Amino acid sequence: MDIIIQRETLLKPLQVISSIAEKKQTLPILSNVLLSIKNKKLYLFGTDMEVELVGFVEIDSILSEGMITVCARKLFDACRLSTGETVRLTLENNYLVVRAGESCFMLNTLPPQDFPSLEEGAYSSQFCVKQSHLKNLFAKTYFAMGQQDVRHYLNGVLLDIRQHAIKCVATDGHRLALTMIQDENIGDIEAKVILPRKSVLELIRLFSDERENDITVQIGESRFRVSTPEYIFTSKLINAQYPDYNRLIPKGNAVAVGDREVIKQALTRASILLTDKFRGIRFQLEVDKLRITANNESQEQADEAISLEYAGKSIEIGFNVAYLLDAISAITAKTIRCVFTGPSEGVLIESAEDDQSLYVVMPMLI
Repeated sequence: MDIIIQRETLLKPLQVISSIAEKKQTLPILSNVLLSIKNKKLYLFGTDMEVELVGFVEIDSILSEGMITVCARKLFDACRLSTGETVRLTLENNYLVVRAGESCFMLNTLPPQDFPSLEEGAYSSQFCVKQSHLKNLFAKTYFAMGQQDVRHYLNGVLLDIRQHAIKCVATDGHRLALTMIQDENIGDIEAKVILPRKSVLELIRLFSDERENDITVQIGESRFRVSTPEYIFTSKLINAQYPDYNRLIPKGNAVAVGDREVIKQALTRASILLTDKFRGIRFQLEVDKLRITANNESQEQADEAISLEYAGKSIEIGFNVAYLLDAISAITAKTIRCVFTGPSEGVLIESAEDDQSLYVVMPMLI
């Protein structure tokens, strides 16, 4: 292998693949990126056996072909910190020699035939969707995913696809986030799949907010694949039955409507006195007024009172303030609706202007 490539062109795929290639692995080769030349392009493969990412970039000059694996992080840092517009990658005596500007690095390699790849399987469903739309689904729900929950099906998001729409749902048992998009390009596909937490976070990083181009989504029995002009991302799916999320949405009739930013700022101020161990705040809802109270272990107290539209009975209820702020921050509308059922039931938070997203936060004892 002996190629010359633009440094900036190489840096972007190396950066995203470095985040997938694990630093501490029982298999050292999983810390590596596989470099392969095909059709006058350099293909870069990274995997942790659950997720696989393939990037491909144009090559300026091919002096000789070949393939090799090398530590993804070291190659990225060597290119990132070097000067010069181009990088020359040369395989010499089982070392990958990286020349960029006045810098030269000799990196250890491992045989390409030892590099693992996810088993190929059939994809029964395929559709196209805008990149920004899919990123928006994940960005509005990812924070409600479980983290190392023993109920492994909660450690990811549910994609419920039907009737030309995708619903994206996440819950950790204490809160729920749901958002959806409708697109005729999705077709008459019906599928329910659970995408793991790491895959969701990687796709959020991978997708661009500015790009409106269509990407191809393929769904198989145990695989989920997204193809963009620069990448092919493949993930294993969580094989489990997701709970019926519709049963988790409260059906209360005590509705409070207020300015989203005013409520958010009041919650932020009230949370100043709270600690990582104690995140509880108290809501006292009265006619056209919400009082927010926060206490800590040192007996310090914060009080906030804001005006909103509410004509129901008085309600007093406690919440985790971080969960409330996550939900309210994910809504972009100026006005939000909060629907209460009672002091022992969750609150439903949604935009007062559309019904594409909703959030449920369960109460906590204070």
